[in-house]
Amino acid sequence: MKKFIIPVVMVGVLCGLTGCVSTPMRRIEKEPGVFASFPPEIQARVQKGEVDIGFTRDMARLAMGLPHRVHTRITEAGQVEIWIYMGSRYISRFEPMDSGYWYRDRAGRMRRAYDTVWVDRGYSEEFPTLRLEFLDNKVKVIERLKR
Repeated sequence: MKKFIIPVVMVGVLCGLTGCVSTPMRRIEKEPGVFASFPPEIQARVQKGEVDIGFTRDMARLAMGLPHRVHTRITEAGQVEIWIYMGSRYISRFEPMDSGYWYRDRAGRMRRAYDTVWVDRGYSEEFPTLRLEFLDNKVKVIERLKR
């Protein structure tokens, strides 16, 4: 287990040091002209990674980064573009599992036996944390997951 954890931690540290993590400031550095076109109060919100009703796609993208999923809904009001940002969590739980094993009996013969053992089953789960709905290039709806 330790052999697996150490490389994962090292990759995370290297990513943090080399800049492969997307932050509002890094996104602003890549597109300073777009950022400069925003009003000062919007610039302050974008730098904090916040989004609000009325933001354009560019403002939301610089504040939050690219969405994990994009959906389109067509209504009477027009075409709505939905940006979905995902989070993930690791879930671990003990579950019973039937297991077989071999053993030698007193006479020296190989025998097969079955038993129930408890194993730690872990997996990663994705869930939506933020949904932005755009109509006419403006944020009209914000949905946040409360945890």
